[in-house]
Amino acid sequence: MNRRFVGIALAAVAFVAVACDGSKKELEKTLAQVQQISSEKDSLLKDVMATSQFIAEVNTELAKVRSRTAGKPVQGQPGEMESNLSPAQQREAIKAKVTELTARLNESESRLTASRNRVRDLTANNAALASQLAAYDSTIASFKSIIDNQKAEIASLTEQIGALQAENTGLKQEKAVLTTEKAQLTAVKEELTTEKNTVYYVIGTEDELFKKGIIVKQGGLFGLGKTAVPAASLKESDFTAVDRTKVTEVAFPKADKAYRIVSRQDVTALATAPDKSNRIKGGIKITDATRFWALSKFLIVMEQ
Repeated sequence: MNRRFVGIALAAVAFVAVACDGSKKELEKTLAQVQQISSEKDSLLKDVMATSQFIAEVNTELAKVRSRTAGKPVQGQPGEMESNLSPAQQREAIKAKVTELTARLNESESRLTASRNRVRDLTANNAALASQLAAYDSTIASFKSIIDNQKAEIASLTEQIGALQAENTGLKQEKAVLTTEKAQLTAVKEELTTEKNTVYYVIGTEDELFKKGIIVKQGGLFGLGKTAVPAASLKESDFTAVDRTKVTEVAFPKADKAYRIVSRQDVTALATAPDKSNRIKGGIKITDATRFWALSKFLIVMEQ
């Protein structure tokens, strides 16, 4: 009888030991899962904080691009995008950041879903941990809300990038128009400057100049004492064209001959003024082109 009781007692002890061992293993498994969820919660918190900082950086970069597009350069801080990048290059970099943000959020959302599922399973199987697991679930739900807000911010950033791209396209078109207009104005300005600075001169005998219609004879009495003066209409093709800003000296063909300026030039702008008979030898040297050519852009020099 005693032996039978002892056997039953041993069997009971063994059953209790086995039961306790099973409960211990189940408890250890549950605790391990709780620790894993707690660790995931901390990891997710870091991810959420990092993502929030990342979104703030993207917003900063967008503000810089908008400022540069508006023609107001912004000095970049250490670690930010280099300020020597063009707005288009900065937008591409921002798009890459937004893509990375989206990938991060998708990964975080998947991890949140897995963690919440494990919390539900543990809560159903172990009422003692329900309070702690409920707190974890509340934290994870908060993370989900933050991630949803971050997704909305990313959608807003993407929309802003699209608006900047459209604005940049418009600015490029405006720049192209302005560049064309500037080129046209420059061409007109150069043409006007060339026309303004182009003057003409001719040197010849009285007969040569008269036959070409460059000079006419006026005044006198009974055909005597007529004076050579410039014709009323002069042809540029009969003259040598020069730039008055570059040509300040004109040499005479014959060094031993005297010449007279027939046209209306201001001879006070010459380095050497004509003599009392209005004659010059050797050539002319202009000291003030504006004054010399002010009355006429045609210089007529006649050999005496």
